[in-house]
Amino acid sequence: MKSNFLVNFKYFLINLRKLYFSVFWYELNNIKNISQNEKKFKLIILKSKTNITKFNLNEYFDKYKYKLKRLNKKNQFLALVKNKKVLSSGWIFFGSKWKITEIDLNINIKNQSLLYDFYTPKNLRNKGYYKLLLKLITNKFKKKNLAIYSLSYNYKSNKAIKKSGFKLIKKMHGS
Repeated sequence: MKSNFLVNFKYFLINLRKLYFSVFWYELNNIKNISQNEKKFKLIILKSKTNITKFNLNEYFDKYKYKLKRLNKKNQFLALVKNKKVLSSGWIFFGSKWKITEIDLNINIKNQSLLYDFYTPKNLRNKGYYKLLLKLITNKFKKKNLAIYSLSYNYKSNKAIKKSGFKLIKKMHGS
């Protein structure tokens, strides 16, 4: 009985979030230059499972095993690394249709590459690593039309996205 309640409550919260929350959609406006100090950091791009050990990402993928399924032609793992330590990470999607699960909305993203699911460990937050990762990504993928989204209430993420050269294009609500 208790587990039924939890399932129903979780379903209620998911639907409540879809109704009352939104995401901000950004597109790359300008590419920020990388300073000499920032060049000490490395951008790792993982395209397949075979290079996990090479890039010293075993610990990350042991913790987030479910994300291994993403590694394919359309999804690549991106990480900001210094001294073989992952400081911040995210993903890039090369495709035409995407579902923003946070608000249960399907969208067409033709002619764009989508950045999504970024994470910085709690003990490394507020040090500018997420913003730096986005800058390195925009420099690496200069020829791609990049887009990214964030929940509207995630103020720190939205601030970093803007400071990385992205421009707010629209606010999107769930279906």
